[in-house]
Amino acid sequence: MLDGGMQTTIQDGGRPGYLSRGIPPAGAQDFYSLALANLLVGNELTPPPLSRFAPGAAGLEMLMKGVKLRFREDAVIALAGAEMGAKLDGVDVPRFQPIAVKGGSELHLGVARAGARGYLAVAGGFNVPRVLGSRATYVRGTQGGLEGRALRKGDLLRLVPASGDLKAIASRRVPAGLPTTPDEPRVIRVVLGPQDFMFTERGVQTFLTAEWKLSPVSDRMGMRLIGPPLELHPRPSYLTHDAGAGPADIVDDVIPVGGIEPIVMGVENPTAGGYAKIATVISADLGKMGQLKPGEILTFCAVEAAEGLGVIRRLWKQLCDARDALAEKAAA
Repeated sequence: MLDGGMQTTIQDGGRPGYLSRGIPPAGAQDFYSLALANLLVGNELTPPPLSRFAPGAAGLEMLMKGVKLRFREDAVIALAGAEMGAKLDGVDVPRFQPIAVKGGSELHLGVARAGARGYLAVAGGFNVPRVLGSRATYVRGTQGGLEGRALRKGDLLRLVPASGDLKAIASRRVPAGLPTTPDEPRVIRVVLGPQDFMFTERGVQTFLTAEWKLSPVSDRMGMRLIGPPLELHPRPSYLTHDAGAGPADIVDDVIPVGGIEPIVMGVENPTAGGYAKIATVISADLGKMGQLKPGEILTFCAVEAAEGLGVIRRLWKQLCDARDALAEKAAA
């Protein structure tokens, strides 16, 4: 590792199922981009957030500024997510296709030109110890990844052996019809609740019709929003007594990944808290939130829970169908 970038961590699909122990899922904030990169290098796919599938191969998540790497051995890599102006030995290389790398070569990525988080997958994946079944880095908990921290200059990253011949892997391409970027990247779909009843109808409509700006005070734990105040119903006396006098204070309950209060909770969300959550971002759009830069504008669109579930199921099916199509092509 010649340069670790602004904050680069090793991530996979995360470790859902441990919120009761105070451990958030972590994993890639934009699962789809890491899944796409893994698909292109023949790795196990990154699953949707909070799903019970295997976590997939570990790759790099790079925030706002990419890494500089020197490869000791031949490899095949793929880049997805934010555009970071990647150069291999000084020559521009694209996103969304495998890139053959010779031992001794250097890969340099710069500041994000579009998007906020870039992803790098390498054939085989990065080999770090599993913690609770996942290689994902939980930064605030110093758990997983490489010593539970962001990468830095001088780190040596070991690889899992590739799943096949590197030359064959380098010939893979994104199957026709599989999107590389989301539709309407600044429209975030949400399911209202779990505490939308605390807000007046006017408050809910303000939330859904206003333009919101992403604050610089944002990270993998939460992405703070800047926008208008949201009107709440008068507080009952019992709530003031039991939860506090703040207008949105509630008795502590579970905080879902994607819950909005008005901080959109990320994949390293606190597991419980005492603020009313007007809505929850659907799993398929957590990656959209992760690709927004501070200062960019977004809007929210309410959908039913069944619709949100249908969106992520279709997205996962597209990825699995693409994986199977590439496997059949390789076997032919």
